Amino acid sequence: MRPALRHAAGAMLLALLAIAPASTARAQETQVPIDRAGRIERIDARLAARVGLFTGRYPGFQEARLFRAADSSLVLEITTIQKGQLTRERLPLSAAGADSLRARVTMLVGALAPSAAVNQEGRVWLLVSSTLLGVSFYGWALPVATDMTDGQVIAGTYLLTAGGSFFLPFAATGTQPVSYGMTNLALYGMTRGIVHGVLIHDLATGPEGGGRGATGAAMGASIVEGVAGYAWARKANLSSGAATTIANLGDFGLLNALGASNLADYYDTGRQRDGSAVMLLGSAAGMFGGAQLAAHRAYSYGDATVMRDAILLGVFAGLMVTDWSVPEGHKPFIQAAMVGSVVGLAAGDFLVRDTEFTNGQSVMVTLGTLAGAAVGLGFGNITTSHIDDNGRYLMTASMVGSALGFAATYRSFLREAKRAQTDRSSWRLELSPAALAVNAPGVYPLRIEYRY
Repeated sequence: MRPALRHAAGAMLLALLAIAPASTARAQETQVPIDRAGRIERIDARLAARVGLFTGRYPGFQEARLFRAADSSLVLEITTIQKGQLTRERLPLSAAGADSLRARVTMLVGALAPSAAVNQEGRVWLLVSSTLLGVSFYGWALPVATDMTDGQVIAGTYLLTAGGSFFLPFAATGTQPVSYGMTNLALYGMTRGIVHGVLIHDLATGPEGGGRGATGAAMGASIVEGVAGYAWARKANLSSGAATTIANLGDFGLLNALGASNLADYYDTGRQRDGSAVMLLGSAAGMFGGAQLAAHRAYSYGDATVMRDAILLGVFAGLMVTDWSVPEGHKPFIQAAMVGSVVGLAAGDFLVRDTEFTNGQSVMVTLGTLAGAAVGLGFGNITTSHIDDNGRYLMTASMVGSALGFAATYRSFLREAKRAQTDRSSWRLELSPAALAVNAPGVYPLRIEYRY
């Protein structure tokens, strides 16, 4: 193995080792289905009103979820909004109580709201994504791959393909579960499958490949990996946070493998097949590492997104530091980016280890990071306008600004994002007659309330 490949492998191993020590130190609760069929993950306000559960005893009811702790005990978590405050009440259940609750939910849903037994919360986003891919890629990729020459036929094929990109998934998912985790991993497969398809084609054909064959391989791999991502997430019951973690680490492995291929001069010496093989292996290794990491964490989608931002900041910081050393050639920048991604991954995991950022909060952190970079770049332009070669100053100003923007927005949401089980000062325990709303044996009238 070449030194550059050893460097890439060592970097990826270091990242996994850096985040591994705390894999068992964090108390975890795993969400489990709230019905016997294993199809209902939560009961929201609309479903509760339809079947007559919880709403009578819990004014402002929002949702109910069932969790299993590491010791196999079960807890029913009920979320309400009272006087503008979000309140979570956690009711310990015995095994018999949980089974009775599940039986009641199954019976009521089956009789009054049978369609609710299928979780399709991510279906709209899946259909929007597949349609956009049809319009932007599949629609023109099919005529190119099949070497069409008639303009009218090409236009017709484009329109059929673009429309089919909506109707085919729409029909296929009509009665199937489509959670956000399934959607996220399916979308990752559909988009990264395009890259993987090209790499597979290059691996098979070598430097003389490309053109129609590469386009056809990209389209085929996109469809296959999209279906595979959906099936993987469905079989493993992956949350949106777990699916996004797998996607993040997949990109981490793919881009570090690209860096390793460039360090090894595969593309400069006509060894495209070797480069394609390394990138495919790097992508697969990253997804495997992401799956292992997600299995030992309880990341929300927001957590995974914040971690991704930290990885990108690490890459940016590595490039900035290297730029000040005035290196010769591009390889030092590649090495710095790879090392920075490893540091960013380890730092990101540390920052979200005991948090639960919401989707909105993670978007704010991302926007804060981008806004900070813009402010830093603007400040750099103003203060260094008298310097002819101010590129390094601008990169530094932009990097510092993005880091400060990330830190400011991250810290502003940190207290809210701290997981309930790690913030003991905000727990309140009291006897609660509201437990009778469940009307199931084994439900203890102990209320554990968490407010934020």
